[in-house]
Amino acid sequence: MIQFSVQADGSAMIDLGSEGEVRESISLEDLDGPPALGSLVLHFDFYGRLARIEVTDSADSVLPPALLENPPG
Repeated sequence: MIQFSVQADGSAMIDLGSEGEVRESISLEDLDGPPALGSLVLHFDFYGRLARIEVTDSADSVLPPALLENPPG
């Protein structure tokens, strides 16, 4: 089950329901593209599957309003 949470500092975590522990995390801040990339960290489980998406800055400037208004879970 997908879980979504926004912290008091504006950061957010989208947990994609992976049951394993996070084994590798990759920040997207060094990639060229839209400014939102600088606020994203992808977390992968032992098998290399995407387990979590972390928003390190203001979630409301990175995530779609519909997700913030109607979070899953």
